[in-house]
Amino acid sequence: MAKPKRLIYSLLGIALLAVAAVFIYQALAQSLVYFILPSEYAQNPSEYDGNRIRLAGLVQQNSVNFDSDKLSLDFTITDGIQSYQVSHKGSPPELFKVNTGVVVEGNFEGTVFHSNNLLIKHSEVYEAPENGMIDVNVLKESLQ
Repeated sequence: MAKPKRLIYSLLGIALLAVAAVFIYQALAQSLVYFILPSEYAQNPSEYDGNRIRLAGLVQQNSVNFDSDKLSLDFTITDGIQSYQVSHKGSPPELFKVNTGVVVEGNFEGTVFHSNNLLIKHSEVYEAPENGMIDVNVLKESLQ
């Protein structure tokens, strides 16, 4: 009689662990945020459908438009290969300027990236190149 009880308890324990694993997996999958550059997104946009993204790059020259009445910031983010329009709700951080490294968090809607979180990345390691040629690997390392 002790063996059937032990078997039942073992099976219940395994089932409980399986249910806990499913809940942990779902929680982690929902909180996953991809960190990519514009050129990485352009290679396979469908891979990121429905997922939150942290898009990293530089603020492109002559692309910044801030409406202080609506607190709406529009600019173009680039990695030197691919560029995307960014629409951000809120005022820009103090260090926000052209050729500054930024990381925006949000989602793509068509070809426009809608951001609800804007981070300025300042690093002693990476400087925007004067000749306009951007090394994508150095840029990504400096923005992580």
